[in-house]
Amino acid sequence: MRSKTILNELGAMALWVSASFLLGSAMSEAEDYELQATVQTPDIAFESETDIGLWARFHFAIHTEDFDSTREFYRQLGFTDGIGGFPVTNTHAMARALGMFDVCQYELEKGEVLLFPGAENTTGIDLLQWRVPFNPEPPYGRPNHLGMAYATLMTSDLLADYALLKSRGVEFLSAPYGAPGNRFVFMRDPDGIYLKLEESPIPRFASDVEQTQIVGMPYIGINVSDVEASVGFYKRFGYTNVRWINEQTLSLEESAAWGFDQAVRYRGADVAIDRGDHHRLRLLQWLEPFDSEPAYPPPINHKGINRLALTVPDVERATAILKNQGVPFLSEVAPCCSGTDTDTGGIVHAIDPDGVFLELVGNLTPRPVPPQPAHCPPLEIRYPASTP
Repeated sequence: MRSKTILNELGAMALWVSASFLLGSAMSEAEDYELQATVQTPDIAFESETDIGLWARFHFAIHTEDFDSTREFYRQLGFTDGIGGFPVTNTHAMARALGMFDVCQYELEKGEVLLFPGAENTTGIDLLQWRVPFNPEPPYGRPNHLGMAYATLMTSDLLADYALLKSRGVEFLSAPYGAPGNRFVFMRDPDGIYLKLEESPIPRFASDVEQTQIVGMPYIGINVSDVEASVGFYKRFGYTNVRWINEQTLSLEESAAWGFDQAVRYRGADVAIDRGDHHRLRLLQWLEPFDSEPAYPPPINHKGINRLALTVPDVERATAILKNQGVPFLSEVAPCCSGTDTDTGGIVHAIDPDGVFLELVGNLTPRPVPPQPAHCPPLEIRYPASTP
């Protein structure tokens, strides 16, 4: 066993890992945020020379136009905890890692990693409001667009949650569809991002009629153009547990619950890792209607659901392995995230066959801060203003 300081939530293992990995020495600059924690996690025994050691889903990112209203929306769903205090500016190397190659330093308005206390599995959301640069174009208009399409939230009482959230002004695509224990409904957050509310087949007693009965996040939905090719791609990362979804033609009623006025057809696969948090991705290849528009291009600053972060023990080792297998990357590895030479972690973004950004987060040997480009002003690391 060894100690790791890494920001993650391994709900399936009842492990909560706080923010010292991301904050590093920034803790001294953000003393109001007592977030550092150390937990024991097992050393990973690599199964082969091509095993990158994928351990968990770190989070997925949502880029919002109004942090405060969007934060309140997710608080109503049950994301009542969070980790903040991250630098709002950072190195050019960090900007490059996000595809912001022409930016000396990016600037955030606000940011927080949202956490769902007591969830049954990994639920982290990296909620960011960009200031410079920011792409405010609307997110995907329908849930069949190529790319990261939606997150699924599991509830023990879908009808109760539907009534509660609708009374609070949440936008739903339809009334709930399906039989008890197998119902679902789509809603949209304040920025128009799709969330699928799905009912657990295992009934639970309601805890509080003023709170949702959401218990976890079973999977993230990613739309692909060729499901066989995408399954092969994700297997390289460690998604070796594959359950194929045979071609399905939905009824008009069920199609309407997805937001369509025609019968839809798709095929796909659920892919999961066999260790760590055992998190799952649902890969769907839409046959009808098919939207060939590519996923969000770089830089990674588009409003919407954008970027899936995954934890590995050694980010440089994982990157080298995947590059040798032909996986494209957006940039080189960047030390993360304090902007000092004490960072012991790094990030880098791989790109899936349809343009989805897969952020690898892992340990990195500390090194000097990469220099700013010659035309840039001196590096300035700033932190969010303290709240009274």
